[in-house]
Amino acid sequence: MRRLGLALAIGVILFGCQPAERVVKVGLLLPTNATGDIATYSKQVKDGVYLAAKKRNFRIGKRKVEFLLPSKYDGSPQHTLEALKELKAKGARVIIGPITSSEALVIKDAVEKMKIPTFVPTATANDVTKDVNWIWRICVTNKHMAAASAYMAQSFLKVKESVVLKRSGDSYSEEIANNFQEWADAHGLKVLKVVTFQNDNDIASKVADVLSSFTTPAESTVVLAPFYYDRAAKIIRTLRDSGYGGYVLGADGWDVPQILKEVGKPVGDNYYVTHFNPYDPISQEFAEDYKSEYNEDPSSFAALGYDAFVVVADVIGRARATLTPEDIKTATANIDVKGVSGNIELSNTSHDPDTKSVVVMRLSDIGFQFIRRLAISPSL
Repeated sequence: MRRLGLALAIGVILFGCQPAERVVKVGLLLPTNATGDIATYSKQVKDGVYLAAKKRNFRIGKRKVEFLLPSKYDGSPQHTLEALKELKAKGARVIIGPITSSEALVIKDAVEKMKIPTFVPTATANDVTKDVNWIWRICVTNKHMAAASAYMAQSFLKVKESVVLKRSGDSYSEEIANNFQEWADAHGLKVLKVVTFQNDNDIASKVADVLSSFTTPAESTVVLAPFYYDRAAKIIRTLRDSGYGGYVLGADGWDVPQILKEVGKPVGDNYYVTHFNPYDPISQEFAEDYKSEYNEDPSSFAALGYDAFVVVADVIGRARATLTPEDIKTATANIDVKGVSGNIELSNTSHDPDTKSVVVMRLSDIGFQFIRRLAISPSL
């Protein structure tokens, strides 16, 4: 009995001396109390992140991954800073998020002061990573999409004339429109006119202005309509009803199945550039895994959430064991990750994946078609 008691005592001592499992806390700056589109986008990003973590058994090297979410965050920019501070207080070593450009822009200064490595998956506004040390981006920028659109119009669609649309006060359309014109001017693509409208009631009159600008046959022309899907649908419908038979171009704001229903038929021949498509050969394995896990096809938000965790796992896996903010920042100097949305290269001097390819999609009467993956630098 004495030996048994001694053995039990030794077992208790040894068990008590076992080191605690190392954990890395990853903050997800995603809305937990949102409605509408924001709630949908948030769920898709989170599902992508969790699928990437599940494939790694929720581990990065010898560390267990613990995800943190804000308690009550609605996704509005006025509450983003509060949500960020909450995640920091809970012990987040890195942040994935936020979703929108308006959220990302409002916390830039705070992220820099807090020195918390932040990986933004889906915010495309050009200035999100301007003059920063602690923010990196997974998706391509508005400038990148604009350059790809202009290059596609000139090189593949062989258009001779273009007209650019934008809406006053809409930073998304203004950035893409301005960057499209900059690329076109530098590379010989003729922009006949930049047409600005104030609200949707102006669309019909502005479309008449667009159509009166062209001097070549419609099949040699293009209209850039860089808006979110609902406004883009109104413009495409108005153009087609007005007899326009040329190309209409857009960007990732079109990448919503609802756009096809809202345009109606005939849709005409339209193209847009975006981040991801499940029929892209480099994305098919992920698309199958995602559908098996969630019983739905993945969106760009899901793919970029997945890639955000892949990048974070790569960084943390290569960081020093102390895992201080500086350790993590140092590890970002050589990011070169093959993501499901394209190859992602980042560094301490390049916080955007400038060499990343984009997906070209066709929108026509037969629906959505994956055309190709296009590699182009926004500075090309």
